[in-house]
Amino acid sequence: MDKGDSLNKKEKLNKKKIQKKKRVPGWLSWGLTVLFLSFALTIIFSFLTEISINENSPAFVCVIVLVVLLVLNIGFDILANAIISCQPEAFHAMASNKIKGAKRAVTFCNNATKLGSMFADVIGDICGIVSGAAGAVLGAILAGNGGTTIQLISAIGVSAVIGAFTVGGKAMTKHFAVKFNKQIVFGFAKFTTLFKKEK
Repeated sequence: MDKGDSLNKKEKLNKKKIQKKKRVPGWLSWGLTVLFLSFALTIIFSFLTEISINENSPAFVCVIVLVVLLVLNIGFDILANAIISCQPEAFHAMASNKIKGAKRAVTFCNNATKLGSMFADVIGDICGIVSGAAGAVLGAILAGNGGTTIQLISAIGVSAVIGAFTVGGKAMTKHFAVKFNKQIVFGFAKFTTLFKKEK
């Protein structure tokens, strides 16, 4: 048996080992990651909201919590749109010059689909769900001891305002996110280097 045959056998064995290691498909692995991350983030956001507001809380506290959730929702949507629309080539020259945050920006652009899904879908949807719960509390506070009709009008009014600001805010900032995508992605990448250094 010559060296060529032995090399081919080794390559086949290595391929089989790699195939055995990759038993879980990538889409399933990513889906499970999102599932558990969504579960954990929902618990954290819901817990923070529950300890911040209740039926005895002043109305302005509920409004502050709702504004924070709204800003987070729209802010992460801006990030998602900026990362998805940005090309990694925009940061290659900066990365070669070892400018802080450039390598991280390239990584973000190369993983645009996953990050876009994480920011827009996971965090955005969680903020929407939690803000709905906070809005229900605010509606109950505004209704006070009023009758069923007043409670219904109050609940619908608060939900309509939250929905309008969320959807309208995302629609208005989409153009801004795409137009200034390079600056947004680079700014966010540079910000993340404060917590984790680039390799």
